[in-house]
Amino acid sequence: MHPQYRDGALALGGLCGLVALAAATVGIGVLVDLLGIAAGVAVAVAVELVFLRYPSRAMGVWERRGVPVAALCLVLAAAVIAVQFVPWLLAVAVWGLLTYLVLLGCVLLGVENPVSVLLRVVE
Repeated sequence: MHPQYRDGALALGGLCGLVALAAATVGIGVLVDLLGIAAGVAVAVAVELVFLRYPSRAMGVWERRGVPVAALCLVLAAAVIAVQFVPWLLAVAVWGLLTYLVLLGCVLLGVENPVSVLLRVVE
């Protein structure tokens, strides 16, 4: 499986897990917390900027065996803890994954990664 498809499948699975967790515990209304939305998008864009700015280093780590799955497990474990103490953090994870999936969709459709435009502006 191509790494982009694998990452997309992991992100989609994680997104489904997070929404299910929210629905089963605090309700999906928590996922539209404005601070959570803004933070999730910002975190996803920041991570994407790192991957675009330092591709060999970032991908070198990311492509190590088990790292993508371990990262998803870490996000899901953090969400299980967060739902008990700071439920709006679920929105951060959900919107971060949604943002990543939109960026991945652009790349898979052959459209330029929107974050690469931001990177050119920053440089």
